Formats: sequence, C-alpha cells, structure tokens
Amino acid sequence: MPIRLAVQQALLPGSTPMEQFRHAAEFGFAGVELNHSDRFDVRLEHDLIADASSATGVAVAAICTTGMQDPVHPDHDERDRRVGELAELVDVASALGAAGVVSVPIRPAVAFPDAPLPDLAIEIYRRVGEACGPGDATIFLEPLNRYEATFLNRVGQAAMLARMVDHPRVRALADLFHMNIEETGLADPVTEAGDLLGHVHLADNTREEPGAGMLDFRPFFRALRHAGYPGWLGLECRNLSGPPEVALPACVRYLESAWQEAG
Repeated sequence: MPIRLAVQQALLPGSTPMEQFRHAAEFGFAGVELNHSDRFDVRLEHDLIADASSATGVAVAAICTTGMQDPVHPDHDERDRRVGELAELVDVASALGAAGVVSVPIRPAVAFPDAPLPDLAIEIYRRVGEACGPGDATIFLEPLNRYEATFLNRVGQAAMLARMVDHPRVRALADLFHMNIEETGLADPVTEAGDLLGHVHLADNTREEPGAGMLDFRPFFRALRHAGYPGWLGLECRNLSGPPEVALPACVRYLESAWQEAG
C-alpha cells in the first residue's frame, strides 16, 4: 500500500502554479494541496492549475480554505455567501480531480450571542453538500487545537459531526499537529473515525515538516494502513526547518521510510 504524499502550495517555491507543481514533482510529492485565498482564488485560477497538473503529472490533492470561508457565522447574509463559496470550491475540486475541500466550521474570533452551534453546523454543512454539483469531491471537517478553535478540537468530534450531517460528501480530517495537542494517542482516533476519515494533514510537533521535531509518525501510519485509508497525506506546516529544496525532499524520504516501517 503506497503512501500518497501531497504538499501545500504555500510551502513550495515559485510564483506560478506551473513553477510550484514542477518543484513538487522535483521534491518527490505526488500531489499539491492548493491554498485558496483572496490573493489566489482557485475558482479564477482553474485553467493555470489544470495546465500545471497536466504538464507535471502532479495531482491536485485538495483545496485548503482560510477563516474567511468558515461557514458557521452569525450574520445570515455572510453565512449564505460562505456556504455558496464552499460549494463552488467543492465543484472546482471535482473538476480538478481533487479529493475535496478542507473546512473549519468556526474559529474563536467569530462570536455568537446565543447559538446552538452543533445544530447550526449540521444544518450549514447539509446545505453545502446539497448545493454541490455533480462530482466526487468531499468537504473535510478539520478540528483545530484548543488555542485556535473552541468547537471542533478532536478527530472524533469531526467524525461525529460528519455522522450527524449524514451527507456522503462530508467527512472528517485528522491533523497530526493538532492531534499532538488534543488527543491522548495518535492511533485510536483513526480507528474510531473509520471510513469517515477523508483527509490527513501532516506536521511535526514544532509545526515544521515531519522529521524536524520529535513526533513518532509510525503508530499513526500503522493505524492508517490497518484501516486501509486510501486518501492523501498533505504536508501542512507553519514553517520549514530549512530551505524548501533541502527540507522538503528530506521530509519525503523520512515519511516514506516511516510508512514502510509502519507496515
């Protein structure tokens, strides 16, 4: 069972998708996770992204959003805008052959005077799922650590929310950096999420690339392999421990070795 490694676009050198995808291939990654933002709207850059993927053979693994797309928002009009944008991003992901779109429901900066967050989140993500057009791309619910979010902090909570939304295009995400803070182990959350786990983010405890810190990735990888997890493992780091042309190829070698040892 081979490992499917992707790297976030923001970690790659280059000012265009073509340059970034070429570097991803050079460094040993099979996929790129796009960073959607005001500065790089993937809906507008679709053709450039598709050309870069086709020319390099590097797949689009997923699309990662920012807090400006978190859909659980107290303002109804803004909430509707964000639901529409997420659905559009899922459609772009499908068109690009990506697995899906990473979505955080809500972060602490947005406050409700009095809101039943679980019920509202269920309603909102059902709306997003129903608004998506044809395709296979999925919404990945990402839990963040307690210092960055208060609603979803653990993989089990994301899986439970996906279960309550009960839509085939809403699943959970596991992020090793946040798990290192919130979970009591790295293997059990994978087992408990089961087939609701749709996407994985990798970073070491320092929030640099795997291999730069002290996390042992093998128990997590062993659980993924045992579960038959077929999806992407996307590198999502705040920083790299060195220049990308050095740190990223070394990270690929480290992760491939840990994956084989876990088998």
